[in-house]
Amino acid sequence: MPIDEFPTVDPDEDLTQILPIQQKRTITFVNHFIMKTVSFLNQFAQSCESRFMEFEYKIQKIEASLLILESQLSSIPGLDEDEKYSSSTHAEQNETVSLEGISEVDTQDDKIESDLAHVEARPANVESEGIKAKYDPRYSKFFKMLQVGVPEPAIRLKMKNEDVDPNILDKPDEVIPG
Repeated sequence: MPIDEFPTVDPDEDLTQILPIQQKRTITFVNHFIMKTVSFLNQFAQSCESRFMEFEYKIQKIEASLLILESQLSSIPGLDEDEKYSSSTHAEQNETVSLEGISEVDTQDDKIESDLAHVEARPANVESEGIKAKYDPRYSKFFKMLQVGVPEPAIRLKMKNEDVDPNILDKPDEVIPG
């Protein structure tokens, strides 16, 4: 199906007889295209820069919150004694902890685990068929993290990473079979 809208160029036609394209008009189109492209790129760069600034501000707020949390945890008297016994272990763990996720919570979790080993003993009200979730050694460190003020979403994420059911936090008095 031939399209009649497009003119065909005859190869035998004399090109010297065809009128040239107006240079001023071509230059105007090119200048307009360049100006629009440059203004778009400038707006895009400005938008990206403002988003990066907002992101940097949010990171600074998180860092400040972590510093406050660390200072609150360092004010707990039982944690300082534990650092004397395992300072070399914590130094090695701090070097290997990655920046992904909540690495500060991992370090705090290690302190809490070792604190539990020294301070907390099993309660006397252990029932014959099982033990309450908050006293179970698998879950007690997570309940201890709740007590010292670690945010619950961070604890749930840590539990998922260790393949532990995070719904246990909702029912601490549930009896778990031994």
